Amino acid sequence: MNKLSALVTAELRKVVATRSTWLLVALAGVCCAAFVTLEVVLYDVAVVSVYSMAGQGYVVAMIVGILVVAGEYRHRTMTWAFLVTPRRSRVITAKLLACGVVGLAIGVLAAAVTVPLALILLSMEDGPLFAPGVPLALLGTIGGTGLWCVFGASVAALVRNQTAAVAVALVWTLYAEWFLVMLVPAVGRWAPSGAARAATGWTRAELPVPGELLPMWAGAVVFLAYTVVLAALARTTTRRDVT
Repeated sequence: MNKLSALVTAELRKVVATRSTWLLVALAGVCCAAFVTLEVVLYDVAVVSVYSMAGQGYVVAMIVGILVVAGEYRHRTMTWAFLVTPRRSRVITAKLLACGVVGLAIGVLAAAVTVPLALILLSMEDGPLFAPGVPLALLGTIGGTGLWCVFGASVAALVRNQTAAVAVALVWTLYAEWFLVMLVPAVGRWAPSGAARAATGWTRAELPVPGELLPMWAGAVVFLAYTVVLAALARTTTRRDVT
């Protein structure tokens, strides 16, 4: 356990020392601010849905996770990591755990940006500033962002190629799933993005999008299951040659 904690600490240091990480974290804050503004200004949505925009940093968190793992393969540093720690599965586990911590940090930052902005914008609309479901929604956005980072890292471990991993993840989450939702709403809500959005308390009730999402608890369970399965598959990739 001590060895694993040392590996996780080392991975966190590498992530923090990377300039691109900080740029992506800043981008996550900008995305959340933009989406919460659009929700209040353009749509007559529920208060909980406004605060759930704190989860819009999920794409950034996923990309960070991809870079943490695929970047090692791209720069050929994964070979050294495996030489230092012969138990390869432990290296992947440490990276996944580190991504979980980083993802949670991104989620906390996103919530810290979203909450005060949402309060300001909602006060300008003369509507309610708070709702009972807001704390749970914020908890869902933070936890979901952490899982998205692990999700991205797992995809990268399976694909390995950094460009391909980013392309696959973005095309699926931003395009393929939306087409699935539009064509088969009953199926689309069970997809990873649909489940993750449900966990944040976001709803389509006020928007011209067909279908309903899962209940918050069900969305959280489904998305957690997706992430756990992908992480388990990622740990099996260590049997393949690195080069």
